[in-house]
Amino acid sequence: MEAGGNIQGLKKSQIQALEELYDIEIPQNMLWTQELIIRLSWLSGSINREIAVYYDRKGHITNVIVGDHATVSLDSVEGKRNQSRLSGIRLIHTHPGGSGQLSEVDISSLKLLRLDMIAAVGVREGSPAGIYAGVPSARDVGAVDVYGPFNAEKTDFEDLLEQISEADKLLRSGMETAGIGREKAVLVGVKTPETRTVGGISEAEISMDELVELADTAGAEVAAKIIQSRDGRDSAWLVGKGKISELRLLVQAEGADLVIFDEELSPSQQRNIEEMLGVKAVDRTGLILDIFAQRARSREGKIQVELAQLEYMLPRLAGKGIVLSRLGGGIGTRGPGETKLETDRRHIKRKITHLREQLREIKKHRGIQRAERLRNRIPTVSLVGYTNAGKSSLLNALCDADAYTEDKLFATLDTTTRRLDLGEAQILLTDTVGFIRRLPHHLMDAFKSTLEEAVYSDAIIIVADASDPLVEDHIRIVDEILAELGASEKPTIIAYNKIDKLEGRNTAPKTDRVSVEVSALTHEGLDNLRECLKTMLFRVKAQYRLRIPFQSGGNIISWLYGNGRVLNVEYDESAAIMDVELYKEAAEQVLGYIVEVGSGGGISPEG
Repeated sequence: MEAGGNIQGLKKSQIQALEELYDIEIPQNMLWTQELIIRLSWLSGSINREIAVYYDRKGHITNVIVGDHATVSLDSVEGKRNQSRLSGIRLIHTHPGGSGQLSEVDISSLKLLRLDMIAAVGVREGSPAGIYAGVPSARDVGAVDVYGPFNAEKTDFEDLLEQISEADKLLRSGMETAGIGREKAVLVGVKTPETRTVGGISEAEISMDELVELADTAGAEVAAKIIQSRDGRDSAWLVGKGKISELRLLVQAEGADLVIFDEELSPSQQRNIEEMLGVKAVDRTGLILDIFAQRARSREGKIQVELAQLEYMLPRLAGKGIVLSRLGGGIGTRGPGETKLETDRRHIKRKITHLREQLREIKKHRGIQRAERLRNRIPTVSLVGYTNAGKSSLLNALCDADAYTEDKLFATLDTTTRRLDLGEAQILLTDTVGFIRRLPHHLMDAFKSTLEEAVYSDAIIIVADASDPLVEDHIRIVDEILAELGASEKPTIIAYNKIDKLEGRNTAPKTDRVSVEVSALTHEGLDNLRECLKTMLFRVKAQYRLRIPFQSGGNIISWLYGNGRVLNVEYDESAAIMDVELYKEAAEQVLGYIVEVGSGGGISPEG
């Protein structure tokens, strides 16, 4: 990673030394290390410029910025969150030739950027001359407590870390009590002659209802919503310049912070709209990406989200810095950080390449795990479905697991796999990210490695909310996405979940497909689902007797051990006689050697 800011005139060795700061890891029970302070002081003294280092709560350095007292960019903060939380970012910077006392600029930067901490290191002749740290008050929202001077050898940060934690809780509770901290949004949709009708309702209205839920999940308060009927979408404004003028008045009247469009805006449309409205314009894709940025927990999930964000934002960089400097943070700006994006397009492209390489490595590791499961012949089943249909709750109910659940869209981003006992056999059940109408292609591409679990599974359970009047349309959308992933031919069970919430009718929608009515809440119908799974899974598995001639069978025998469960091996004068349990797909690879198809162990072969 590269150092930013004023690096003109620096020697190659000095720039390299700055970039090597990224390799330093700060333990999570510390706010700085002696190594970091000494290297920062020496570098700052040698170049006679201020150096600012940003790092997250895990101790990973995210930015190294060079400047002087007037030009160090204190707003290059990654991982911004909403106003009701601290940003999770710490900043330590140098004062070459001066004291480590915090300036008014330092204190205001701590408040404005909601930093966990800002620390200043006085530097004299390349050595540290006292460190002062400012942290948010744990007693008064908006106040700052300053501590110091400390020396570089300090190792006990327990009190300061405790105060940061308490200040974060205070800020959150203070915002909740005051009823602030949520951005106000105006939602805008478009209805054209091509817009479909589902169950007598325009898809524009259905999609707008989803947008309301998405905005709430992202942390916004919906102030107003508008659907404009027009013959087509305006290439410059999406809804037409006249409607944008009306929106400007509505935004001012409602005191809105942003406008969210239920369409994907082109970079030029987004710039035009923001310049006219004077507030942020976020499209459906950007909103979903923002939710993903807040909710990703695993390393893979965070990489996938960051990759999707960078690819989405790269073509939107032109002019973005000016707009964002006026519009501030919040929805649409969380994730990789706007300043970094705006200042270094080439770095972003390199970052995208690096993230893709990381995902390829994860995919490779996932493939190794999958091959291990194949060798052990453990059947796998994927739970897929519309977001908030209850997939995680069903996983928990079936497997007595503890996967995270919440009555919000996209509560689950990271795959969770648990073992499910079906009596005569065990299988692996995997929860996946929920689908939604017009799921952004940026996410589809980035989450391919996760969604591959559905592609490679032996069967799929489509979890559908039986109480939702649009449940059949949701299943249609899931089917379309599965087809796009290449998983439409998999054996499938529709699990109509939430039957405990059915009102005015006794059953879920009728279908010719294999289906089961269940309730993850009351556990009703779970035994039927297990039986259905057993029937479906073991129908595609059978026992075969194969005769493998010695002269051509070495590789075949090895392949059978790797792709099946060998039950018995006997030999005659010219061949190996093997009894093997195989999936039908695997059996098709060795048809020429099969001499008998049987059944056993409760497995009934088909055909």
